[in-house]
Amino acid sequence: MASKSTGKRQRINFRASSKEERLIRLGAEKRGLKITQFIVQSACAEAEVALADQTHFELSPAQFVRFTQALDRPAKVIPALQNLFAKESILERPHKTAPVGG
Repeated sequence: MASKSTGKRQRINFRASSKEERLIRLGAEKRGLKITQFIVQSACAEAEVALADQTHFELSPAQFVRFTQALDRPAKVIPALQNLFAKESILERPHKTAPVGG
C-alpha cells in the first residue's frame, strides 16, 4: 500500500455520478474510513498497480549493467521449490467420478 503522507497540502477535485458517490460512500463505511481516506487509499493502490505493470523502464548505464548482470547470474536452487514442482499437480491427477444413480 502507499506510504502515508506526512503533510497533506494538495487538493484534488473531481465529479462523480450519484451512483458512483453512493458506491464510494458505502465502501468507505464498510472499511470504517472517511470518504477522503477511502478515495485516496483506493486511488493510490490502483496507481501502484498501474505503475507495477509498466513494461518500459529507463535505466542509467550503470543501472543497466547491474540489471543485465542480475539476469545473467545462474538461477538460485531452492530445494523446497524443486520438491514442490516434482510432485504431481492436483490438475494432473486422474479425475475420479462419483457413481451416477444408486
